[in-house]
Amino acid sequence: MLAAVWWSVAAAWENFALAPSDKVFWAEMAWPGIVAAPMAWTMFVWTYCRGERGVRIPLLRGLFWVLPLAVWALALSNDSHHLIYRTATPMGPEPGAPILYDHGTLFFAIVAPVYLCMLFSLMPVVSAAQWAPGIHRRHYFGFLAAVLIPCLGNVVYVTGAVYLFGFDPTPFGFLVTGAVFLWLVERRQLFSLLPIALRPLLDGLPDAVLVLDDADMVVEANAAARILAEPGPLIGRPLPGALAAGLHPLLDHPGPDKVGEIRLDPAGDRCHEARIRPLTHKGRRIGRVIVLSDITRRKQIERRLTEQLDANLKLQEQLRDRANRDGLTGLYNRNFLEGVRDPLLAEAHAGRGTLAVAMLDLDHFKELNDTWGHLTGDAVLRATAQFLEAQARHDDLIIRIGGEEILILFPHTTAGQAAAGVERWRAAYGARPMLLRERSIPVSFSAGIAAYPDDAPTWDLLLSRADQALYRAKGEGRNRVCRWEEAEDPDFTPTASPAGGEVRA
Repeated sequence: MLAAVWWSVAAAWENFALAPSDKVFWAEMAWPGIVAAPMAWTMFVWTYCRGERGVRIPLLRGLFWVLPLAVWALALSNDSHHLIYRTATPMGPEPGAPILYDHGTLFFAIVAPVYLCMLFSLMPVVSAAQWAPGIHRRHYFGFLAAVLIPCLGNVVYVTGAVYLFGFDPTPFGFLVTGAVFLWLVERRQLFSLLPIALRPLLDGLPDAVLVLDDADMVVEANAAARILAEPGPLIGRPLPGALAAGLHPLLDHPGPDKVGEIRLDPAGDRCHEARIRPLTHKGRRIGRVIVLSDITRRKQIERRLTEQLDANLKLQEQLRDRANRDGLTGLYNRNFLEGVRDPLLAEAHAGRGTLAVAMLDLDHFKELNDTWGHLTGDAVLRATAQFLEAQARHDDLIIRIGGEEILILFPHTTAGQAAAGVERWRAAYGARPMLLRERSIPVSFSAGIAAYPDDAPTWDLLLSRADQALYRAKGEGRNRVCRWEEAEDPDFTPTASPAGGEVRA
């Protein structure tokens, strides 16, 4: 616009001047604007359509300054060579009459590149207008209107077809150019909504972007994709090495859109998420676009969260198990018993099965503590717990309910089966004394057996009758197993095992 103002001001002085020599002088003064205006316009259109702030080619920027100044110098020295204006003749005898210029060869040598420059500037505008969204398309159409009016005025002047007020009508066309730009700036946000070019847009993305043609040749790749590729050119050849190995399983997979994880470096820890989408034009597939997002950090966080969750679950399990275990023996405690009691009864009731319980008590445990000390008593309890756990089945539950009393639950077991099993344990347990701290300590236990629902219809009654059976066993001399129904039978005679060698604990 500054170049257009220069041209217009020089044309105005030429129009108002009276002497022919003054008119020629101001015509020569207009040449910097005549050359600079189309060059500046071409650079503006080029940078705007490419989404840049300015032309980055030093040669073009240099020509923008050098060429107008050089042409200006040739115009001012026209009297010495007459290459621009061969003659300048007034079109009438009156003062201030317009001048008719006979253009020389240098005039056309200058004007021809200027017109080529203007034609070149139209190409990106027309191309961008085809694909631009609505508001940007109006910008491009405004550009065409802004440049075509003065261009047409200059064409008719150079060809001699029209003389407006007797001189070049091009400066009047710049009034239209200025009006169009005013409308674009004020009403259409011309410089508030700059378009973004494809290359800066792609290179600005942190994700790697690859565009393949229908033969899976790379036709476009941004900076992030070029970093991932092997050394050498990427565009114009098939997917290289690691990219091909990671992407081909996804490319060969049927379906329009594909998402998957790939590792471009199998020996490393980098992980990418690949998203592949087909590119179509008028219903025909012309290629596909691949977006690779680095998800290494996300996977590391997920792995750490998973490890932390596993550790928390393991800790919760340990805390839960610790809350349900007896601190001395490691057997289950009363807290655990409260949690399993109702499910076991419900299972036995629903399956019309039985649940047998055995109440165990170590014989003469108080005398053992008084004689050998509490540390030895604790050692006997721990050894007894280890013995019972080694003898019990997988489903049997061993619970220390207090002191030397131990409750054993036998799911899906009758009272007779439980009594037979506990009797074998009793015989093995009391067959040999325990060897603790190089001291031989005789041990034995008594047990009472009862079963649900045959012996008792409720939990409390079940434990009570097992306890009654235990008291019967202890009253009959200890070191024996007694069932509740046997405890109520006056003819029942408990059995006892003979004493034997040693049990090392």
